[in-house]
Amino acid sequence: MVEHTVVDISSTNGHVIEENASHWTPGQVRDWFRDNGYKEFETGLLNGHKPIDGQRLLSLTRDDLQQAPFHMTDLHEVDHLHSCIEGLRKSELTKYMRKIEQNGIRNGYYNNTSKHAIANGITDNGHTYSDVLKGGDAHRYSSLTTPLLSGNEVTGNLTSEQYPSEKLKTIVALMYMLLGFVVSVLMLQLVHERVPAIEEDPPLPDIFFDIVPRRIEGAFNVCETVGMVMIILCAVTFVFHKHRFIIVRRIFFILGTLYLYRSCTIYVTTLPVPGLHFKCAPKADGKISVMLGRAAGLLAGGGLSITGSHHLCGDYLFSGHTIILVLTYLIIQEYTPKKWWIFHWICWSLATVGVVCILLAHDHYTVDVVVAYILTTRLFWSYHTLCNYEALKEASEGNVLSRAWWFFLFRYFERNVSSKGPLPRQFEWPFPFPRWYHKGIVSARRSPIKGV
Repeated sequence: MVEHTVVDISSTNGHVIEENASHWTPGQVRDWFRDNGYKEFETGLLNGHKPIDGQRLLSLTRDDLQQAPFHMTDLHEVDHLHSCIEGLRKSELTKYMRKIEQNGIRNGYYNNTSKHAIANGITDNGHTYSDVLKGGDAHRYSSLTTPLLSGNEVTGNLTSEQYPSEKLKTIVALMYMLLGFVVSVLMLQLVHERVPAIEEDPPLPDIFFDIVPRRIEGAFNVCETVGMVMIILCAVTFVFHKHRFIIVRRIFFILGTLYLYRSCTIYVTTLPVPGLHFKCAPKADGKISVMLGRAAGLLAGGGLSITGSHHLCGDYLFSGHTIILVLTYLIIQEYTPKKWWIFHWICWSLATVGVVCILLAHDHYTVDVVVAYILTTRLFWSYHTLCNYEALKEASEGNVLSRAWWFFLFRYFERNVSSKGPLPRQFEWPFPFPRWYHKGIVSARRSPIKGV
């Protein structure tokens, strides 16, 4: 167990520094909670059996926040408030270390010209100071759990330790996704050569086509437009999310895996075109240059019909458009606050409209959409279940999910990420400009919507 830091700080004339948070009154603590968006605790902070002053505020742990007077049950809320307290600890510790240096104490060594000394030293990893700066009528600053680096550098960002960015792993995940896309596109070149002509094999019977026998022109363009809107909403979500690199890694992995699965399914069973409206490109007759050129064009156009890049047939089982629509909704629903339920319903409606338009356009069989939905949701939920429980990150007889072929990739991407439940739904301004706005966001109060 890491010992709490105890630091006594006085100014040169023996007066306590007024802005020291450890000396806040319960009223000042109440104001701090109010400024950070936690007005609901005002009454409990002042009227409890033991009002919370500055020293108690700095010593609060996650367990304390789930007990009186807070009684917080939402783990995302607990993490957010605890992060605010950690930020306050870091700020206070920074000020104290500067004051120590001004009094002649640096890096934990005794300075003969100083009025103070560090009594019991520092642990090897710099986590513990005890009985520091004794003397006079100085007050004690206690319960600092912020770890210290070597020298006088300070870090209080426990969130970055629990949820590291690991940008190199994100690049690896990106390469994995691109591999899935390339393999899928190349496989489509082979499948296109095997698709039977419409005159030889008409569309297969399909229950949705029986219900809506007449194809609706333009429905597939609506589907692709909705898909692009969902992609933009999803991109905004992870760009402004505090743990954007973790989210992006997960998206890249899931997309790469799904497209590798799709490469297998479209190759092993080639279905006839689902509608008489299809105008498939001529066969390449084994010409590698033609097939590679088509593959490059398909990748450049994003595989969209509205860009004119998709004129090959055979990639029906299962639907790539359904993958994107379902996955973008799942990402938005998973990583935005639950209080945004109206936004979630709007995204669900958009995704549903997009999927229905695929069928209305008769561009996919119903089984293509069903299989895409099942595989996307099950892979998404399985992966995130593994992420949320530490025990599931280890291969064992009891952990049957560890038998998945991609488990070693999951371990590589997620082994350093905290497994204390879902990723906190926290957002921040990600850009260094404008500076005035960036500075305001860093110290901004919590959004009125809990969890943000």
